[in-house]
Order: sequence, then C-alpha cells, then structure tokens
Amino acid sequence: MKLQTTFGALSSFLMAVLVLCFCTLSPVEAQTTITSSTYPNRPIRLVVPYPAGTVPDVMIRILTQPLSQLWDKPIVVDNRAGANGNIGIDNCAKSPPDGYTICLPTGVIMSLNPYAYARMPFDPLELVPVIHIGTLDQAIAVNANVPVNSIKELVDYAKSKPGSVSWGSLGMGSTAHLYMEWLHAKTGATFLHVPYKSSTDVVLAVVAGDLNALTLTPSLVEPYMKSGKVKVLAVVSGKKRLSSMPDVPTLAEAGYELDFRNWIALYFPRGTPAEPVKAWNTELNKIMADPNFISKNFVPQSITPAGGTPEDLLSFARANRQTAAELAKIANLKFD
Repeated sequence: MKLQTTFGALSSFLMAVLVLCFCTLSPVEAQTTITSSTYPNRPIRLVVPYPAGTVPDVMIRILTQPLSQLWDKPIVVDNRAGANGNIGIDNCAKSPPDGYTICLPTGVIMSLNPYAYARMPFDPLELVPVIHIGTLDQAIAVNANVPVNSIKELVDYAKSKPGSVSWGSLGMGSTAHLYMEWLHAKTGATFLHVPYKSSTDVVLAVVAGDLNALTLTPSLVEPYMKSGKVKVLAVVSGKKRLSSMPDVPTLAEAGYELDFRNWIALYFPRGTPAEPVKAWNTELNKIMADPNFISKNFVPQSITPAGGTPEDLLSFARANRQTAAELAKIANLKFD
C-alpha cells in the first residue's frame, strides 16, 4: 500500500512538472513543438499580390517548383492583385498563422506603400520575415537619337530643355517615376513624366522616338541596345555592373548615390511558428546556392539573388524603408 501511494504521488508530481514546462513555452515554441516533425503535411497557399505573368509571379513559381517536389506537397499560387499590392498581402496577413499561407510582398508594398497611403489595411512590420529572394535590377536608357551618352549628359540636356525631355514609367510610385523625381530634386533637372500601362508600351515608345527616356528591367531593354535603337546610360544594380551589360556603368559609378530597387521576399502572417520559417528559409537557400539555377532563372529576369537569414531580411527591409520614406516625400506620393 505504501509503495502504491508513493508511486501515485511520484506520477502526479511528474505530470505536474510536464504541464508546467509546456505552459511556460511561448505560443511559438509550443506550436513549433507540435508541428516540427510533420511540416508540411498538406498543400500550401502562396499569395502573390500581382497578376500572373509578372516578374514576381514568374520567379516564385520557378523557385517553389523544386521545393514542392522535395516536400511532395502542392504549393498553390493565389494571385490577388490590386491597390498597388495591398489587397493580396492584406489577405495573406490576416490568414491563419499555421505555416500554410505564405506571402510574397515586394519592396514597394513593404517600404513605399506605408508612406504613400494614408492608411494601410495591415502593418508590414508585423509580418514574419522568411527570406529575401532578390532585387530587381534597373536600366536607365534613352532613344538612340537623344544626344546624350551618360546620366550627367542627360541631366544637363534636361536642364537646357526644362519640362520637355520625356521620361516613361508605369505610373506614380513606380521605380522609373521615383528615379526621375529624385534626379529632379538632387540636380534641378525637370523632366516630363509620361505614365504607360505596361513595360512593353514604354520600351516601344522609346524605340519609336515617341519617348526620350525610361527606367526598366535590363532584360527588356537589352535587345534594343544590341540593335542600336536605344542607349543604356546606367544600370541600377548596386556596386556591381551587370554581366549582361558589362560596358554600362552603374548609377553609383556615374556619381549618383541612389540604390532603390524593387525586391521580392517571403513573409508569413504574424504569429506563425518557427518551424515553417526555418523549413522555407533552409530549403530556398539551398536552391539559390546553385549557380546553374541562378544563371538559368534569375539572370534572364534581371534579378540579383539575395538569400540569407530572416534577420538579414529584417535588417535590409528597415534600411530600404528609410530610403522609401525619403523618395515618397520627394515625389509627394499620395495613393488615396
């Protein structure tokens, strides 16, 4: 009898200790403990806040294909465009934080929209960073008949013809529009902003001579540079020149210190446990470490790969947000 009593007391004590230990775990730690050995065990929804066929959409489909094969689970792309990307990411941010809905915001959504909209439907700072996929390089080009061969000459040319040198973009707040406004603020050169509906429309307008200048993805401009129909004055690609345009200087080399490129990254809704974050980050870093994969898929899209830890993405996004705040003020952006 005494032995049974002692054993019963010991069992009760051990059970109390186990309960206490579990309860002292944070919600993230507790949920991770439950799901760590099973993730993923069902299809994953990936919210892309832009239409099918856009660069972020194409890139993430390519990147997640080997991941889907590895996990033997479908990764279903859900395109939800509108409001400069806010509609899709708002839907994703408010989804259950169980690791089965993941968001693909861009730098515009995370960094620029908070300063351009009076009210955001979600807080970008509350999303859980997963991995920085890459930055979208840019090329600043002019029609072949425009009498300039450098950014400085373009600025001087615009100063000599105030408000008449046309610069095409995809609308207010686009990268092209922001660079045009930044050059105006820093140099005093005034350009004529001409918005277009598509990148193809912008390129063809410059090629035809209906438009003087543009800022677009280098891969879209490169064929016309090679045929002599446009001149690429500079690329926005950080401190390194593009391998596809080795003779074209970077904007930094040209003496203009602005490196604001759109970027794409993966985030989870607030409260998502650590295990899905680790799983996505680990496997995507492995995929992006393959130089053949990068040369085949990233280079043609004019994307400079990033990778790294969630903390790296957090640090990068903070710095980018500061630059975006300055540009939004310079361009007087108001989307609503």
